[in-house]
Amino acid sequence: MGAESGRARRERRGERRREEILAAAARVFAAKGYHGATTREVAEAADVAEGTIFNYFPTKRDLLVALFERGADRMLAVALHYDDALPVEEALTDRLATVLGFYARNRVYIRAIAAEAWTDPQLLETYVLPRLQRIAAALSEFFRARVAAGHLRPFDCDLGAKLLMGMVAALMLPIVRGTQEPPGVAERRRLAASIVDLFLRGVGASAGG
Repeated sequence: MGAESGRARRERRGERRREEILAAAARVFAAKGYHGATTREVAEAADVAEGTIFNYFPTKRDLLVALFERGADRMLAVALHYDDALPVEEALTDRLATVLGFYARNRVYIRAIAAEAWTDPQLLETYVLPRLQRIAAALSEFFRARVAAGHLRPFDCDLGAKLLMGMVAALMLPIVRGTQEPPGVAERRRLAASIVDLFLRGVGASAGG
């Protein structure tokens, strides 16, 4: 029993240390770029010996890959599920507000990996595109179900999913880059509602307006 408890504590400490190293790597990579950063700088930011990093991540590349896996899997956790019990507009607004919150909270991680994603085909094809495709497929399926239920008019659901995802990405780009402060909870809700309103109703004048 004591040995089991001790092993569990060591595993928890190891996981905490791993997360601390990843958080430090995200900050350093975001500030200096992956190629401009060194594992020594990551170690200093994490307040550990450089050798400790290699106990968890054999190479700097492994550290970058772990950042991709961590960010991509967490994004999937918040982006794939829609509440079928809610009206369309409310369900979309809730989900988009959650996604905006994810971007705001994880902007350093996203900034750290974004530049590498578009210049490294292996990272892009292995970690980024499959997750984006799953998110788009889930959103498209949500649209199809609501069209079938008569809540939305028939439209190209795959294209609609890409357009809505693009609207969110464009909104969050300056925040991820650090040129704009992240919105608070109330502002994220307002922005999400505005995006959904534009997506569902467009910008044309209302009838009789």
